[in-house]
Amino acid sequence: MRNLKQIMLFVMVGSLLAFTSCSKDDDGDGDSSKGGSEFLTVKIDGASFSASTDPASLISAVVDSGVLAVQGSTNDGEYLRFNILNYTGTGTYTTGDALTNSNLIQYGDISTPTVAWISSGIISLGNSSATGTITVTSDDGSTIEGTFTFTGYNASDMSTKSFTEGEFKASIE
Repeated sequence: MRNLKQIMLFVMVGSLLAFTSCSKDDDGDGDSSKGGSEFLTVKIDGASFSASTDPASLISAVVDSGVLAVQGSTNDGEYLRFNILNYTGTGTYTTGDALTNSNLIQYGDISTPTVAWISSGIISLGNSSATGTITVTSDDGSTIEGTFTFTGYNASDMSTKSFTEGEFKASIE
């Protein structure tokens, strides 16, 4: 048992050293919120949200079986994600405009997993103003880029938040 504890301690210390000793990406212009290789930013009721890129990028994108999924999170556990079903490339996609529309945008915090502001078809039943748009402006097969805006509805307290000036750029995994 003592050996297992020592091994785990060495693994954790080694991981910590590996993550903290990495230098920043030299491809960017020094602004970690934009201009680098990846970013996900939005204003939430006027306050800025920016997914973390330091010490590692917490932004990802996946396209599989006609579904685009993009997610970004902070080091504190806040996250923003969106899914587009029937993804066909560049263009504008809507959320929350019809019960049959399965596209989704969601913002939350992992410390309170039952509290989230969402725009999706099913949420439109609780609040018809919880709509949004995602515009994919570039998709070259390795990087995806675009903009988004939405009104998120929180069913637990029936509140809404306004998400404006959203921008993203992510490497497709």
